[in-house]
Amino acid sequence: MSSLVAKSDDGHDVSIPITGPIVIGRSDKDYTVLVKSGIDSISLGISDATVSRSHACVYMESGKLMVKDVGSKNGTIVNDVPLPGWKPGQESRPVEIKGDATLKLGHNTQVRLIVEDSTERTQRISYK
Repeated sequence: MSSLVAKSDDGHDVSIPITGPIVIGRSDKDYTVLVKSGIDSISLGISDATVSRSHACVYMESGKLMVKDVGSKNGTIVNDVPLPGWKPGQESRPVEIKGDATLKLGHNTQVRLIVEDSTERTQRISYK
């Protein structure tokens, strides 16, 4: 299963499995960066006013892990490359995440996407 990993402001890793579509954004009150899945929200322990309330979406499509900016003000960068087609307030085109990737949201927030496909998981289990 793929996961999103972030280092919180206090230095701890926060890991969230990607089991369905997630939206990365921030809270209205204290600029805490959140991962939202359905009605649930999980704090990444990062405070960043440059992350939009709804910033980026990570989801599975036809077995592929995808990411797109959902109309943020400050953009999303994957492995040092801005998402294609993004303009402030407009969605980018989706991009497939083929291996582990670093997402930069806004000016300061970085999270890692760790991709694990079923083949890798099977091989790891087979060699134990």
